Amino acid sequence: MKIRSRFLKSLFFWLLAPGDLLMVLGGFYLSFVLRFGGHIPAANWHAFLRVLPWTGLAALLFFAGLGLYRYQYNGLMPVLRAAVTGILGVMAATMALTFWLRGFAFPRSVLVLAMPLQGVLVCTWRYLYWHVHRWFFGRRELLVVGPPEEAAEILGKVLDLPRGWFRVHCVLPPERLAELPGRLREVDAVLVVPSLARGDKADILNACLKARREVFLVPDLYDIMLSRAGLTQLDDLPVVEVQDIRLTWPQRMVKRVVDVALAGLGLILLSPVMLVCALAVRFTSPGPVLYIQERAGLAGRPFRLYKFRTMVEGAEKLSGPVLAEADDPRITPAGRFLRATRLDELPQLFNVFRGDMSIVGPRPERPVFVAQFMSEIPDYRYRHLVKPGLTGLAQVSGKYTTAPADKLRYDLYYIRNYSLLLDLKILLQTIPVALGGEAARGYSNGTDPVRRAAIHALVNGSREAAAGKEAGKL
Repeated sequence: MKIRSRFLKSLFFWLLAPGDLLMVLGGFYLSFVLRFGGHIPAANWHAFLRVLPWTGLAALLFFAGLGLYRYQYNGLMPVLRAAVTGILGVMAATMALTFWLRGFAFPRSVLVLAMPLQGVLVCTWRYLYWHVHRWFFGRRELLVVGPPEEAAEILGKVLDLPRGWFRVHCVLPPERLAELPGRLREVDAVLVVPSLARGDKADILNACLKARREVFLVPDLYDIMLSRAGLTQLDDLPVVEVQDIRLTWPQRMVKRVVDVALAGLGLILLSPVMLVCALAVRFTSPGPVLYIQERAGLAGRPFRLYKFRTMVEGAEKLSGPVLAEADDPRITPAGRFLRATRLDELPQLFNVFRGDMSIVGPRPERPVFVAQFMSEIPDYRYRHLVKPGLTGLAQVSGKYTTAPADKLRYDLYYIRNYSLLLDLKILLQTIPVALGGEAARGYSNGTDPVRRAAIHALVNGSREAAAGKEAGKL
């Protein structure tokens, strides 16, 4: 039976952090037992107790930065990859803490044993939690409100979600919004498309609040601009003040200092990895190691971007500029691995050091595609208010197959809500994304037949119902 109690849902969610801490500390304890048996030396155990509070805090910070304490509906594997990344961070933090706190009696063998044990315990805990949570609170009936043509694009993403979270009840066109109060009794949540009029969105939110139904709103530029708007007043009139979306000069200065420091450090530490990548490209396909391409940067100004070549030489001689597709035959075997792990983008650290790019920001696009997107999406120009990035919110949250309009929403949200903490969170979340590889697949040019048929049935069903209702009026 599905449980809809908000209190129980909140209580269930707050079990996550204590469970993570228990698994992390339990891994340490088991590693002590395996290392010393039943008689743990007091000096070693006291050294562990000394760093325990700080290790627990580090674990919570890493897990929070990796997005493990927010609701996610995009599957179990991203959660498990983030958890493994968090365990690596906990190990590094614990090693640093034992050095700073002079806890030299903390055996390094315990740290080595603890890492795989913690990985197994945390992943098992998260696996059980994810399935139990989905069983209790999933399988919700979802009502999609918006024009059928636009709703069809969104339905493809909903049907891509793991089974058990949502079942699409129907699509409700704008001309049938009068039916919404009655429909809300049959569903658990409502998804609102971005093109609806402001008045219609307000009516939907009011009806959902009254019926205590959850609302998912796909934002447009107006909604994103209001996300951090502050309340002020003109005399005694309360008004919402929307400020410039650009970064302030102190933010730009801090961001540049961090970029130079991280790019310089990255070029030094990752030089062996870059050498291996260069050799892999050189000996697996003829052609240059680096691929140099013009991209649009800050304010749309072009710059020369460097990356390891992942396609056969002259891949666009016959086709011209085209986006890479899933299973693109132009991609070399080494290039497929480099793309999946994002290692092909390491030479862009030179671009960051030079000032063409930032470590975090929107993905740099080619001018030919920028012109195309700007003609189709009027708000696309706003993403050029900051430097493009080596990684970004759209890169860690979406895929290469994500539509440009959806990537733009991530980019505008990032620009509007920029902070150094947000940059650090995106950098952390880049690690499990690179480990997974599926976010780097090429552009998908279609929907599989099963989902296409399901979308077609839902959209046509809403049209036929509307036509039947109009015929009944005649």
